Amino acid sequence: MRANENLRTPMSRRNFLKAAAVIGVGAAGALGVVDLAQHLGTKSKITRLLSNVSGVKEQHVGFTDGWVSMPQEAGAVPPFWPDPGAPLNRNGYVFGIRSLMTPNGALTSPWKPMSEANMFAQKGHAQLSAPILFADQGSQLILHLHNLGEAERPIGNPDNHTIHFHGFTNQIVYFDGVPDNSVAAAIGRELIYEYLPEDPGTYMYHCHIDDVEHVHMGLYGIIFIRSNDLSGPQGQRRAFNDPAGLPILAQSYYDREFAMILSEFDIHAHYNDAHNQDTDWTEYKAAFRLMNGRAWPDTIQPHLDPMAPSGSLGALERLRSNPNSSLIQANAGERILIRVANLGFEEHSLMLPGLPISVVGRDAKPLYAGRPDYGVDGPVPGTRGDIQWTTNRVDLGPGESRDMIITAPAASGAASATNPDRYPLYDRNYGYVNKSLSAAGDGYGGMRTEVHVYPTGTLPPQNRPAGVFVNSGGWQETWAPGTEPV
Repeated sequence: MRANENLRTPMSRRNFLKAAAVIGVGAAGALGVVDLAQHLGTKSKITRLLSNVSGVKEQHVGFTDGWVSMPQEAGAVPPFWPDPGAPLNRNGYVFGIRSLMTPNGALTSPWKPMSEANMFAQKGHAQLSAPILFADQGSQLILHLHNLGEAERPIGNPDNHTIHFHGFTNQIVYFDGVPDNSVAAAIGRELIYEYLPEDPGTYMYHCHIDDVEHVHMGLYGIIFIRSNDLSGPQGQRRAFNDPAGLPILAQSYYDREFAMILSEFDIHAHYNDAHNQDTDWTEYKAAFRLMNGRAWPDTIQPHLDPMAPSGSLGALERLRSNPNSSLIQANAGERILIRVANLGFEEHSLMLPGLPISVVGRDAKPLYAGRPDYGVDGPVPGTRGDIQWTTNRVDLGPGESRDMIITAPAASGAASATNPDRYPLYDRNYGYVNKSLSAAGDGYGGMRTEVHVYPTGTLPPQNRPAGVFVNSGGWQETWAPGTEPV
C-alpha cells in the first residue's frame, strides 16, 4: 500500500497540538483516535472545526510542595499534627498547584504569565486547593504545567507530574495524563496541554503520577466549562444549553456561580511525606474534611491573594497558602449555581437544611428532558426523560461532580449588609471536630461552609466565577488566585 503524500509530510509541534485538540473535540461517543481520524477525513473538515473556536484561554500553573494551615483550634495529635517541622502559621505539609499568572495592568484585563524567574520563585509555596479553572464552551484552552520541584524533600525524591482532566470526553492519549501512555513533565520542565472543550459542566483535574499519593497530598483542583447560552430571563448565563420549552423551574440559568472541590486530609500521610517516610494507604484515615482546601471555620473566610506583601493579610496570614474560599453569597431572590466535585477518597453527603437544591447536572452531563445521548447505541435523540431532582441532601462519591441550583429566599427582617441570613452547607459525616462551649461551638476541622443571603440589591454582581465580597467601607470583590474576569 502506497503511503499518502500528506502522511509523509513532517508535522510541526504547533500543528500537532492543533490536530490533537481537534481530535479531542470529537472523542465523545467512545470513538478511538484512529477511528475518529478516519471520520474526520479531509483537511477541510479539520479547518472547519478549528474555525469554530470562539476564543483562547491560556494559563500557567506550577507544581511544587509547601506548607498550609488547618484550623489551629483543633486538638493536637502528636507527633503528626501539627507537624513539628512546619514554619510559623502553618501546620501541615502538602504538594500543590499554584497559579503562575499575574494581573496585566487593570484587574479587569486578561492576566499574563509571570516571568520565568518569578515562576521558579514559587517553588516551595504550594497552595491547597489548586487554582479554580474555567473556560467557555468552544474556546481553545491552553494550560502550561511547570514542574517547579520540591523545596522540603531532598533531591533523591524527584517527582514527574501530569494533568488529567477527570471526566473530559474530548481527550486523546497525549493529553490524558495517565503515566503509562502519555507524557509527563520532569522537574524544571514545562508541558503544554491544549483542548477545545465542547461539553458544559463541572469537571476536576489532578496529577496522575502516583495518583493515590499525589491527589491526596494536594495536586487536584476543580475546572468547569461555561455554557455559551445567555438566554436567561434577564440575559443570565445557563449552566447547560437548555432546550426551548423547559419549565422555568427546570431551567439552569443563574445569577451567581460558585465552585468547590471536596477532599480530605490524613495527618499521618502528610507527616510521612514531609519526613520521607512511606505511607500504608490501606490504613487511610482522614482527620480533616476540606472544601477548597480549607476546613471549618476557615471555609467562610474570603479568597486571599498568596502574592500579597508579607504580613499584609493580618489575622488571615496563616491561610495565605489556603487561598480559596467556599463561602456562598447572594441577594434575596437570586439563583445560585453551586458546582461541586469530590476528589477525596470518601463519599460525602452534603446537607443544606431550609433551602431546596435543584440538581441540574451530574458528572458534567445535563439532566433535563430531551438531553443529548452520549453513546452510540442510546435512545432516539430528544426522547430522554427529565431526571433532575430537588432535595436538601446531595451525595457524591469519589470522582463525581454535581451542578446544583438554589434560589436565595426572601431575607428576614433582621438581615442587613453586615448581618446576612446564614444557612449551613455541610457533610453530615462531619468528620474531625473539637467541640467547644464557646459561641463558636460548632467544632473545628469539619466539612462545612455557609450560604449568606442579603436583602435584595445589597451585593454587586460578580465579576468572576466564585467571586466573594467583603464589606470594608464599601463592597470589594475577592477572587480565587488566577481566576480571570469574565
